[in-house]
Amino acid sequence: IAVVGDDWQSIYSWRGAEMEHILAFDKEFPSVTSVLLEQNYRSTRTILSTANAVIAKNKRRHEKNLFTDNPTGDPIMLYSARNETDEAWFVAQSVQKLMEGGTAPGEIAVLYRENFQSRVLEEALLAFGLNYRVLGTRFFERAEVKDVLSYLRVALNPKSRNDLLRIIAVPPRGIGKTTLEKMLAAGDEPMAGAAGLKVEQFKMSLAKIRHAAETLPASDAVRYATEESGIEKMLSNDKEEGKERLANVQELVNLAVRYDNEECPGGIERLLEEAALQSEQDSMKDERNSLSLMTVHASKGLEFDAVFITGLEQGLFPSQREGERDEEEERRLFYVAVTRARKHLYVSHARERMKYGSRDMALPSEFLADIDDRLLAQARPKRSLLDDVFID
Repeated sequence: IAVVGDDWQSIYSWRGAEMEHILAFDKEFPSVTSVLLEQNYRSTRTILSTANAVIAKNKRRHEKNLFTDNPTGDPIMLYSARNETDEAWFVAQSVQKLMEGGTAPGEIAVLYRENFQSRVLEEALLAFGLNYRVLGTRFFERAEVKDVLSYLRVALNPKSRNDLLRIIAVPPRGIGKTTLEKMLAAGDEPMAGAAGLKVEQFKMSLAKIRHAAETLPASDAVRYATEESGIEKMLSNDKEEGKERLANVQELVNLAVRYDNEECPGGIERLLEEAALQSEQDSMKDERNSLSLMTVHASKGLEFDAVFITGLEQGLFPSQREGERDEEEERRLFYVAVTRARKHLYVSHARERMKYGSRDMALPSEFLADIDDRLLAQARPKRSLLDDVFID
């Protein structure tokens, strides 16, 4: 019998995985023979040295001496962005430069710690005309994002039947198929009985959301729709995926901020138009010739010539979700991200990041301090046609 495991890459405790099974295996079965696979055939020496320096701080691990006979390779490119938009545009520019240099799109991956980060990255890649695929679900196709947008559309246009069908039971409110058919048949006429009361409460919520859309800045209107619809409470009560899904809704609020200065409900209408436009563009992508966007968790087991690790900020990566943070697992997760790269590795962070409609200052991730300065090169984006170099 053979058992394979790697305590340096155990990243699924939230799914019930217990790394202690690997750490204690030779003690539980003292007659076993352990064989360490220490040679890395994938990454350059620079990338492997970076990974080893980061994981060295973990105490709960078996000692190994990973090495490679591969070339030293390029330095790790570090970019300190002004904000998440600047970071995304740097990624898009760098991807374009890699492709011009001969790197195939399918050999490029952009990684992030949380799903909500994909929205601004998708937007930048679209602006550069770069094909991409999201391992998982694209931002505007995520259920919770579509739900909030449907509430806003129905509030502004009660005849939007498809949106109405989508949200009538999100969250569940006791309006079943029969009641819905009666509601649609009755139009504006009130319905009798308990079912009628539920329908009226639903219509009242839509009226409140419509008033918010017509009187509040776009981001406040999206935030209000999330609360009044009950979506925020529904996601907050979901102990498994609720926090991640709520972060996607909060990213929708961040997007809406750009329309806050427009007349009401013009800002919301522009937001709905952008969502529809990006969804249409998504459907036209050629995913056979596309770079990949994914969370670090989704990247395990994969490898690429070039990898971007974005959002390296304290509280984001490493994550500091209340009651959930495992410092060593976050470090193992970064180790996994780094070792996805064969030839080129880019790491980036933003000095400030939009969170639920307001800008917060951000500190660089502690992981960046673990990388030897001699392995790093400071990167900067291309600012003009005369500036064609990425290293200061």
